Amino acid sequence: MRAVNRMFVLILLAAVRIAYAQQKDPVGLTDFPAPAWPKDGKVPAELKDKYVFIDLDKNEYVVAYPENLPVTETPAAKQAYEKDGPGSLRIGHYPLLRNVDPAVLLTVTSSSAGKYKYAYSVADSPKAKQSIDQWSIIIPEQAAGSDIKYPAGWFGVLQSDRVFKVKNPDWIKNGAAAVWSFEKPEQVIQPGGVLTGFELETNLRPGFTIGYFRKAESVDAQVAASGCGAGSSCAGVPKPVKDQLDPLLRVEYNSKTIVTLGPKFDKSADDKAVAADFIEGITTLSNTGELDPNSDFVKNALTELKKVQSSGNSPTLTTPAKTPVETEILGAMKISLHIS
Repeated sequence: MRAVNRMFVLILLAAVRIAYAQQKDPVGLTDFPAPAWPKDGKVPAELKDKYVFIDLDKNEYVVAYPENLPVTETPAAKQAYEKDGPGSLRIGHYPLLRNVDPAVLLTVTSSSAGKYKYAYSVADSPKAKQSIDQWSIIIPEQAAGSDIKYPAGWFGVLQSDRVFKVKNPDWIKNGAAAVWSFEKPEQVIQPGGVLTGFELETNLRPGFTIGYFRKAESVDAQVAASGCGAGSSCAGVPKPVKDQLDPLLRVEYNSKTIVTLGPKFDKSADDKAVAADFIEGITTLSNTGELDPNSDFVKNALTELKKVQSSGNSPTLTTPAKTPVETEILGAMKISLHIS
C-alpha cells in the first residue's frame, strides 16, 4: 500500500459528501427486488408467497419460508405440501454487503502512445459499518482490453461481455467491467482508511460511469451452513426461495453505488455527446451533494457545456475549480473536450 498522509485522507473524505442516510439513491437501484421485512417480524397473508425480504435499517436481508416447503418441485412433493399446508417459518437474518461509505478521487493524465492513465484513490469514511473489500466500475466493451494495475495485497481483472442493470442505460455505457478485490485481509480499506494504486490505461477518453463498492462475500461457517449466505449458492434451499434471493444478491443491489469517472469515449466520439455526458454527470453529483450546484465552477461548466451541445464549439472555462471533485471533473473535461 502506498503511503498516504492523514491530511490527504481528510481531504478525500471531505471531498465526496455521500449522504449514506439518504432514502433515495439517485444512481443505485433502490427499487429492490424484495419487499421490506415487517417491523413486527410477522409476514402478512398477502406476502405468503414471498420468502426473501430486505431490512435496510439493519443492513440485512431476511430469508423466511415454511420449513416444509419442498426443496424439489416434484408433483408428489407439491401435492404433499398443498395437502399439509405451510408449516412454521424458518427465518434467517444475513448481512448485506453495502454498509460502506465510499469516496473516490480520480486523476486522468496523458500516457504513452495516445493513451490515458486513470489513477483512482478510494476511501471508506469513518461512519461506514463495513470495510471496502471489492469495488468495480462499468466500462464500455472496447475498454475490456485496457491495462489494469492494483495496489499490493489486491488484484484486478477486466471482465468483457459484462452487462449491468442500471437506471439510465442511455447514459451509462455498458458492456464490460474493471474489478478490484483484496487478496490479503489486512489490505482491505477499513472505515476511515484510504488506498491508492488502482489504475487503468486505455485509449478511451473519460466520461461518467457507475462504481460499485462492497464488503467481500462471507465465508463464515454458520452463514454457509444455512445455505443462503451472500457467498453461497443456497444449496439445500427450496427453489422458489433461491429464485427470489438470486436477484437481490446481484452486485447492482448488494453494493453501495456512486457516480464516478472512467474510460468512455473513443477518438471518434462527437463533442456534443461528450458535453451531454458531462452535463448529466455534473447535474447528478449536484443532486447527491457531491457538488455545490451554486458554485461558480458548476454554473460556468454547465453553461459552457450547453453551448457545446448547441454549437459543437470548444467550451471556455473561465472559473477555476476550488474543490477536489471540481478539480477532478475539470481535468477530465479538458481531456475529453480537447481543452488546452
